[in-house]
Amino acid sequence: MNMKKPACIFFILIMLVAALAGCAKKQSSVTTIRFLCWGNDVEEQNIRGIVAKFEKLHPDIKVELDITPWSRMCDKLMISSAGGHPPDVTRVSSEWQAPLAAKGLLEPLDSYIKRDHYDIDDFYPQAIEGWGKYKGTMYVIPTDIEVFCIYYNKKLFDKYKVPYPDETWDWNKYVEVCKIFSKDLDGDGLLDQWGTTIDPRWQNYVYANGGQVLSDDYNRCTLDQPAAYEGLQFMGDLINKYHVSPNSDESANLGTSKLFASGKIAMFVGGSYTAELVFKKEVKDFEFDVAMLPKGPNGRVAAVCGGSYGMLSGSKHKNEAWELVKWMTGKEYQAAQARQSQIIPSRKSVAESGAYLYLKAEPKNRRAYIQMIPYGIKIPRVSCGPEMDQIIQSELDMVRLGRKSAKDACKAMTPTIDELLRHRD
Repeated sequence: MNMKKPACIFFILIMLVAALAGCAKKQSSVTTIRFLCWGNDVEEQNIRGIVAKFEKLHPDIKVELDITPWSRMCDKLMISSAGGHPPDVTRVSSEWQAPLAAKGLLEPLDSYIKRDHYDIDDFYPQAIEGWGKYKGTMYVIPTDIEVFCIYYNKKLFDKYKVPYPDETWDWNKYVEVCKIFSKDLDGDGLLDQWGTTIDPRWQNYVYANGGQVLSDDYNRCTLDQPAAYEGLQFMGDLINKYHVSPNSDESANLGTSKLFASGKIAMFVGGSYTAELVFKKEVKDFEFDVAMLPKGPNGRVAAVCGGSYGMLSGSKHKNEAWELVKWMTGKEYQAAQARQSQIIPSRKSVAESGAYLYLKAEPKNRRAYIQMIPYGIKIPRVSCGPEMDQIIQSELDMVRLGRKSAKDACKAMTPTIDELLRHRD
């Protein structure tokens, strides 16, 4: 018996060591990937829920989620990559997709898409070409589309007996109607009601007038051409010539979205998400709806932008990262975003389904946003895009303020932009 006891203990110890080794092996098979993104409270809740489902379906992958303000995202990606510790997966804005891709920070996705037969054909081509690709290579998968329409106050339109906006409107009709609503209601000599707001996408004025921002090869700025600066002059004229849009002083206290919500502006140019994130809470005493943007001399156009997901070239877990990218660009996530925030899905099958079109919320004519997508134009994506945009916005501020003509502003900015383009990556 004494001889058998040590042998029994030895056997138990061997089994225990084997079991512990098995546990260690099981734990080490779980791969942790880092996921960087932005989002408001509603979006963050949605993202966390989607990530939790992903982890259940992929028990061998753990996701560390890092929610960062949008304004800090690009810098954080640059700095973390330079330091050798980039996240594995990131949300990417169309505004800085090109600089990230040009610096080699994003992993090309074409081989992964081909390998897994990923259903890329379900996505709107305007999104894929607009900010999914850079120089013909796919770097990110778009998830949502930002395209603008006109919100209109139905109560004001009914009061002044003006028919609601429709697809026949052009710039002339637009100005004509805007003048009807622009009023000095209290007789103090100052306007306190306006017809519209300025389109935040200044590119729409350029392209709708037949102009371009850059040459076809992206080597030269073309804003100094008449078709471009005359379109931008129309933007300035809405404020300073026709007086149908509030100037910076008139909108300083509330901002244009609050002026619209308070019934002081008849029409507001904005994205689909504005209905859920702003007007749902702030519009109290009138119904609103949306219509497509009016046609310019060169037709109807819409600059399209949006968000996307991709993986970093410095990731050490690319296969696991790709699985998360596929999940975050799938139908379930896009449908949830559409239902909760009225964000336009980049997948045609989701955008044209009940998840987006048939929400029981204003605006009723939500389909107008879908109808604008085929008119989408590709905003030039160059590695110096952020710097170029700062230069342009600075000059256009002078046009909006009435301190410069659009011609003078465009002539002034073009040489500086050309210099940027010559030295871009």
